[in-house]
Amino acid sequence: MAEGRAGSAGLFARQVQKHLSRAQEKVLQKLGKTVETRDEQFEQSAGNFSRQQAEGLKLYKDLKSFVGAVRAMRESSRRVAETLTEIYSPEWDGHGELTDIARNNDLLWDDYEAKLGDQALRLLENYLAQFGDFK
Repeated sequence: MAEGRAGSAGLFARQVQKHLSRAQEKVLQKLGKTVETRDEQFEQSAGNFSRQQAEGLKLYKDLKSFVGAVRAMRESSRRVAETLTEIYSPEWDGHGELTDIARNNDLLWDDYEAKLGDQALRLLENYLAQFGDFK
């Protein structure tokens, strides 16, 4: 048990020494006595990281707008199909085909919207979620 205290005391002493050394270096830098060192590779990587995060957020925002527009197109397409079905007389040739086309069109919009959500939007959300961990 005494060894544990001695070990933690030594660790504490090293931490205090490190903080004092850093504080001394900062004071000397402020006074102009020493030159501040810079890690250019780190700064470049940090800049790339920030740029990648900003561009990812912009892409996510634009993709959400696109998905909203797809939903609006789907609704407009559905209304056009309903209007055509209403005005197209059942006695005319092809009325049954028109209803089938409208039904298939709705299924295609469902599939497209689901694929956009699953394969693009969720993938991008997972990608952007990684940035919070690195901060």
